[in-house]
Amino acid sequence: MKKDIGRLGIDYVLHDLPSDQGTFPMIAEKLEIPQEILFWSLKNREKFVRSMKVGNIRVFNGRAMVIGCARAGKTTLVKKIKGDKDLTTTSTSGIEIHSHTFKLNSDESTIIVSTDEEKEKGCLCLAPGMLEILEENTQETSFGVNVNVVPDQSNVISPREENHIVDIASSLPSSIEGFLNSNNDEAVDDTDPAVNESDQLINNLTAAADVSLGTKRSYATIEQNIDLNDCVPSVNRDNLKMLSLLDFAGHSAYYACHHIFLSPRAFFILVVDMTKELDSVATEACREQGLIYSNWTYADYIKYWLGSIHTYSSKVAPVILAFSHSEDNGADPEKALQYFRQICKCLPQNLLDHLDKHRIFSFQKQSEKNVEDFKECLAATVKSQSHWGERVPISWTKHEAVLTKLKESNNVVSFSDLLRYVSETNDRKRNKEEDLLNALIFFNDTGVILFRSEIKDIIILNVQWFVEAFKRIIFDEIHMEVMEDMRDFAEFQELNEHGLLSSKVLNVLWQNSNFYQHKNSLVNHMKHLDMLAELSKELWYVPCMNKQKYPWEILNNCNVSSRLCFLFEFLPFVIYHRLVVACINKLGMTPWKISERMCIYHKVTVLLYKDHRVLIAICDNKERPHRNFPFSIEIQINVTKPREIDTRLTSKLKEDIFERLSVLTQGILSSEFYSYVGYRCRLETFGKNVESHIITEEEMSASEYDCLKCSHPHIVHVGSIRRFWKKDEAQTHLTVGSRTSSSHPFAATEEMTNLNRVSRLMLGPCTEQLRDLLRLYIPPASFLAVIQRKRSQLNRLNEPQRKLILPNSGVYYGNYDDMDISLLYILLRNVCGIQAHNKGWGNTPDSADRSVSANIERLRLARNRCSHTTEVMSNVDFNQVWSEVRAAVVDLDKALGIGNKYQEAVDFILNDTMDPVKDKHFRDQLLEQIQDINDIRKKFERIEGRTKKMMAN
Repeated sequence: MKKDIGRLGIDYVLHDLPSDQGTFPMIAEKLEIPQEILFWSLKNREKFVRSMKVGNIRVFNGRAMVIGCARAGKTTLVKKIKGDKDLTTTSTSGIEIHSHTFKLNSDESTIIVSTDEEKEKGCLCLAPGMLEILEENTQETSFGVNVNVVPDQSNVISPREENHIVDIASSLPSSIEGFLNSNNDEAVDDTDPAVNESDQLINNLTAAADVSLGTKRSYATIEQNIDLNDCVPSVNRDNLKMLSLLDFAGHSAYYACHHIFLSPRAFFILVVDMTKELDSVATEACREQGLIYSNWTYADYIKYWLGSIHTYSSKVAPVILAFSHSEDNGADPEKALQYFRQICKCLPQNLLDHLDKHRIFSFQKQSEKNVEDFKECLAATVKSQSHWGERVPISWTKHEAVLTKLKESNNVVSFSDLLRYVSETNDRKRNKEEDLLNALIFFNDTGVILFRSEIKDIIILNVQWFVEAFKRIIFDEIHMEVMEDMRDFAEFQELNEHGLLSSKVLNVLWQNSNFYQHKNSLVNHMKHLDMLAELSKELWYVPCMNKQKYPWEILNNCNVSSRLCFLFEFLPFVIYHRLVVACINKLGMTPWKISERMCIYHKVTVLLYKDHRVLIAICDNKERPHRNFPFSIEIQINVTKPREIDTRLTSKLKEDIFERLSVLTQGILSSEFYSYVGYRCRLETFGKNVESHIITEEEMSASEYDCLKCSHPHIVHVGSIRRFWKKDEAQTHLTVGSRTSSSHPFAATEEMTNLNRVSRLMLGPCTEQLRDLLRLYIPPASFLAVIQRKRSQLNRLNEPQRKLILPNSGVYYGNYDDMDISLLYILLRNVCGIQAHNKGWGNTPDSADRSVSANIERLRLARNRCSHTTEVMSNVDFNQVWSEVRAAVVDLDKALGIGNKYQEAVDFILNDTMDPVKDKHFRDQLLEQIQDINDIRKKFERIEGRTKKMMAN
């Protein structure tokens, strides 16, 4: 393998990769690319390699994040290393971003403050003399730059060296795979007149064009007074190597947005007040009583911060410890080392990997002692990071210049506008979309912009502005000021006490600011970042604001399941909030109501799912038996007596929540479910004052378990606890990635199951959804009149189709259930007046195009791809097809305004049992449809040939 990597270079990723993903770290290290690339499909790896080979430059741009409790001295420390004489500070609200504040000195031994001019430079800079010769390399890869580059050997690699280089946009925290496959549930409906008008406004970037939330998408267009053709990449005449700082607020209310910024590219400065005893309560961080943070000690907060880094940044992200308020010991290094050892005793073993005794410093406010050593440590740490000096496409320098220009007068821009601009300014550019997507991901990870795969079309140009918008929602002092001017502030109390944010309150909080102008874009972004849940078009839930206590008596008349427990060594509280939001936004759950009051509380949420209720709770387990996993997120299902709990539903819920937690705790690329699982030893309603402890799955191997963790030992009947969450044997099926255990030569294989599953998908929910779409555009009662009027546009119908909708005798009454995908596609394309997507009917649409016609086209193409596959479908192809189809179904559900109807059907089929013998008929039906299409095509070609001959004569 190593020889192949050395021989092929970056082209190695264009071949079949090893099935053992344990080799991926080694491959990525040898090729100097992120592991994420290796998880992409072959098609997308080809796009990546192609864009990388044109030419690239080195990037030296680091990011440090200053974290710690309120009043620990974070802002004071930033001022000290900047050399400010005035060390007066106010409490940080939200996150203060200091872009390119520092640079490495000439010998790269320390950091120094950048000049104002240097701070304005992008993170991608060209060396002197390169600007004039950039055009040759960028005409085929960028925005149509009117300049050219000869690659400098120290900074740029040319196409001639392409077999010997590997370059990377970024160490991505989430996969672009879904990006390039358009797995995006927020789409621009190009049939909307507002969106069509934007084609005439390519040079008009205003965010006032926000449209309503829901089935339409807020977007922006380019301002007429901005000439993007004048954008010139930054020129680096002094070989600048830059460092940006982010200063995080220490108050617990702001933790809801911190996970957004914990990039794998960052290193961290954890500021700790050295005068505080680690086991004393950190009252400055949380003034409210009765909350999960209320009694946290300083040691708890240190564990929280390191746990957040471990979860959201990387498992080995370096952390520098800065001990403030060390006046009593004169900033003595030995005293700092002793305090460091006390901290280490409080931490789980996994978190110690982030710390190093050579990265600890103590400071006095009025002294410069240790400041220079600290700055040298910052320089050494940023240089040690794997992405330091990485190479990115040279075309991205132009992308950054355009974004910088737009940011001068705009906070938001739409991806579709940028992509259209790319297309119109340089029609020679191939792979424009892939190049732009990769560049935007890179700029997101380096802190230049905020751009997420879940909200592909909206780009936040000003990250600080976005933080300020969220700060307006959660900052209590601002609420009090606004409430003084209102006659009725009951809705503000709903936000401050229950976390319920009404559109009316949001309008008031964002009034007299440009946040209101971009309301839909901002809310959509916060929703997809799991910062708030959408309960209706006019109401959102902000979990971090909820201060209500849970009254367990509300479930007193309920039958309850056992409690499924997900166990954590350290728990960033935001994971619980994000899980609740994900269950509402992504799994279709809604808050349960009693007496018209939603059952949402600070530590507990009760949601409706089908005809069951799902309780989600966070627990801080201080008991000695739980010292290895002191935190848990617990799930309990309940129904009103005398109803019984459906264990088929609960086992499916377990899988869904496993998957959501896997994404929330291990990153989007993780293919493993969360592994630490247990159950409470007693079958009691959550919150009832009954002693219980957690038994791990490993401890429940026998039919009975002798629970000695409780003060009164008792016998646990394992079956009665696990039965709610254990899938019945009859339900067991081959999941994606599993292998059949049968050794019979004619046994169904995983690849056969993949193909049958996709065939079932296309003939089931996808066909039904297209029927509903036809009903939307042509009600059955109007079908006959419409078809008679459009007969001339239906020349490609085959005989069975013509007999179905245009019978020679009798009247067709519009039984849409008789129509298959082929006929539905013809009708939707030709008689419904649906605007063609940007590539035109019959062609593969751009992945950024989420219009109705584009999604109809995707279903047709997926059906064809399935039918053209011979006998099997590989896991890679299956995952790609399923991802594309699911995204299209989600978009069409929104266009139909029917909630998640067909999305749920798609998800059900993905996990449902597949019987190869029973399901073979799906494959046969699909092949019959394809044969019909081929017959039509041949017939049409014959007619076309005869017509040409007649014209020639």
